[in-house]
Amino acid sequence: MTPSSFMLQLKREFDEIVSESQCMETETPLPLIIMATYLNHFGFIEFINAHIPCFPIHCKYSPGVLAQLLVLVHFIPSYTRISLVSIFSVYEKMNLELLTGHKTDPLTGSVIRPDELNDDLFGRFLDDLYEYGCEKIFHDFAVAVRTTFSLPFTSILHFDATYSYSESEENDVKQIVAENFPHFGNPLDGTLFEPSWNEMMLFLLHEVYGPEFSKYIYISDCKDVTEEDILRLVRSEFPISFISCLPQNFHSKLSENAKCKTYEQNEGHYFGTCCNDAPDMQTDIYYASTIPVTISEFDMYVHVYKTPEKGANIERKVIQEQSALTAKLEKMCKKRFFSKEDAVCEMNSFLLAHSNSMIEVELEIASDVELKKPRGRPGKKPKPPEEVTRWKIVKLGMKRKEDKIDDEIRKSSTFCLITNVDPMEQSSQETLLLYKGENQAERQFHIVKRPMMPVTTFLKRSSRSKALLTILYLGALLHGVLQVISRIELR
Repeated sequence: MTPSSFMLQLKREFDEIVSESQCMETETPLPLIIMATYLNHFGFIEFINAHIPCFPIHCKYSPGVLAQLLVLVHFIPSYTRISLVSIFSVYEKMNLELLTGHKTDPLTGSVIRPDELNDDLFGRFLDDLYEYGCEKIFHDFAVAVRTTFSLPFTSILHFDATYSYSESEENDVKQIVAENFPHFGNPLDGTLFEPSWNEMMLFLLHEVYGPEFSKYIYISDCKDVTEEDILRLVRSEFPISFISCLPQNFHSKLSENAKCKTYEQNEGHYFGTCCNDAPDMQTDIYYASTIPVTISEFDMYVHVYKTPEKGANIERKVIQEQSALTAKLEKMCKKRFFSKEDAVCEMNSFLLAHSNSMIEVELEIASDVELKKPRGRPGKKPKPPEEVTRWKIVKLGMKRKEDKIDDEIRKSSTFCLITNVDPMEQSSQETLLLYKGENQAERQFHIVKRPMMPVTTFLKRSSRSKALLTILYLGALLHGVLQVISRIELR
């Protein structure tokens, strides 16, 4: 089924559900009905039941029904915590037949009633999900969803990580996103070093995809990639292409050396804006140069990008710093000190506090002699005025630190990407465009990081927390499906 025909069928089903629900005295939020329509069309309940075993003698409701209700509960507007024991109150006035597509459980035959939902049912389901494998259920669901909704194939894999609140240490979520569509998600201990997960992830992807893994391009942020990870990508049995922002300390500060070489030789060809999807928007223009490098006998390429607009931002920052320093100096120069030592201490403190500024200030200490008349009415032989010495700070001048300003402009207006794809096959502009797709992974995490999402339902057992985060991420995956289908229809 093509995305267009699917959208038409889904719209008809949705219109029928909405028209039927208008005459029912329920308080079922419309977003839940939309998400439930997609889940029911996919057959989410049947999918979960086929993977996680259920024993009707011990379970009133099947794992599929409980899983769907847990997925949907995270899309209910709520800024207070809802424990598992209180979920029945959330669904109390809702039409569960609309949300599950069944009046009775398809596996156990029990009528789906809100007052029958309790923490024991959900807790045992989360234990079963954890025992089955959170990573496996997520990957299988992602593959099945892509097939069901006829989503286009993409060879771009984005890696990203985030942190979301949990009552236990299981609060770190990692994901692999392929063009706005999550392929893999894994909740882990938040103290796990990200490159360690990257190594584990690469091993898993090789196991899952096998020779097909070489068809993908692996894209990651610099904080997630080490030199060992890059060598692992190209040395593996099925080597893969990659793109990564170049870390500062990578391979004897390769990034800094590449930037300096580009600036000294004034290299770089102009290719304009990176993205042409929004011509009316003011976007940065780029100059790019490519430097071939060899790392452990492997040929790689460093793309150095320059954006002149960033230099203008630094110049504005210099003007702002100069104005702020002038105001502070005027206030400080009005002060008078009883001793020279106090004035020197104040001056040194000021210079130290602004040592990293892009404006250099020259100051000196000067004395200020005042004549102080004696108190009271002068007598027949009035005392002469007393000379009182006060010390002050005098501004001699201000000047720009040109070397520091040039260094700041170079740092802010240049960045480097490293890849093993030959520039003849993939230009600097194409490489940058692929890398900028990393924000698609960030947008998927935005669903998980919203305040109402991680705090809606909570637990303290680490295994159940991991299972619940997997359920939460299944909802984020479904949200990604909606975005992909909408973009296809708009095109």
